[in-house]
Amino acid sequence: MSVTDPVETGPGSAGGAGTLGTAPRPGTGSVGGATGAGGAGGGDPLLAVDDLFVSFTRARRTVQAVAGVSFTLNQGETLGLVGESGCGKSTTGRAIVQVDKPTSGTITFDGAEVTALNRADLRLLRTQVQMIFQDPISSLNPRRRVADIVAEPLNIWKIGTKEERKAKVDAMLESVGIDPGSAGSRYPREFSGGQCQRISIARALVLEPKLLVCDEIVSALDVSVQAQILNLLEDLKRAHHLTLFFIAHDLAVVKNVSDRVAVMYLGRLCEIAPSDVLYAAPAHHYTEALLSSAVEPNPEVTRTPVILSGEPPSPINPPSGCRFRTRCPRAEARCAAEVPELRAIAPGHQVACHFPIGT
Repeated sequence: MSVTDPVETGPGSAGGAGTLGTAPRPGTGSVGGATGAGGAGGGDPLLAVDDLFVSFTRARRTVQAVAGVSFTLNQGETLGLVGESGCGKSTTGRAIVQVDKPTSGTITFDGAEVTALNRADLRLLRTQVQMIFQDPISSLNPRRRVADIVAEPLNIWKIGTKEERKAKVDAMLESVGIDPGSAGSRYPREFSGGQCQRISIARALVLEPKLLVCDEIVSALDVSVQAQILNLLEDLKRAHHLTLFFIAHDLAVVKNVSDRVAVMYLGRLCEIAPSDVLYAAPAHHYTEALLSSAVEPNPEVTRTPVILSGEPPSPINPPSGCRFRTRCPRAEARCAAEVPELRAIAPGHQVACHFPIGT
């Protein structure tokens, strides 16, 4: 599966391998007309999500998967999103690339309001915002050869000559550690999960996007392969000046790859902080419990686990006020009556709690 969905158009500006052009963008020079090849100008964030809601209705029941999520992501930054399974992490990522349509709220990418774009401009935007999916094997077309899979975005956009496209595909496969000579004519079923994820990364990068949404991209891989993919992603981020939205449930992985980390619980953000700050001194009670549940690799380090009472609430009928209040040791009457909003408690550190840790 690929989020490349272009309209018919001619080649873009020069760039990439040799004289190969990149995909054209709507407006003047970039999505929505924002200037500058390096992202939104004037210090504005590359991505801004404001009061995002995503709901799904099945059998007359509505599940609010994402409820009032707001955050920004700067050019060249990696923002990690963590939380337990079913909390809305993947839905948030899919909403950014418009695979799942938001119920309300705004998503601004490089100066353009994504939810207000017409069909043609939305297709163009998807060349600049790519997504890498959790299952590397099912996300690749089993009937197509590897070289054709990676070349598909270039062929759809009619970028460069046939020789230039082949050179671009070969260079991209080499950059992710796949030999194009031996692998290009083979099918995805002939590769391991880690190799298929490398191919998925090559496909996502072939149009030279600005933003990569990485949805649990190492969760299905062995630990040794995880490290290889993460190191590769870090190298590619520097080489291609990428911005990453990294979704995962592995706390150690997120800490190592992220500049900032956001914590989600039952569709809402609990806390956002620089990686080192959040892991050393969490301010939200759920963040503290989540971190205490992580396995400590050093046997000489002892930690007192935070044991939460009760069961996780149903997303069909979430608690009023703070959604964590039914399991929070610090909950009071105010927590049931008033929804806590993200507020700054230190530079770069926001928490959605009426009674943060340490107060």
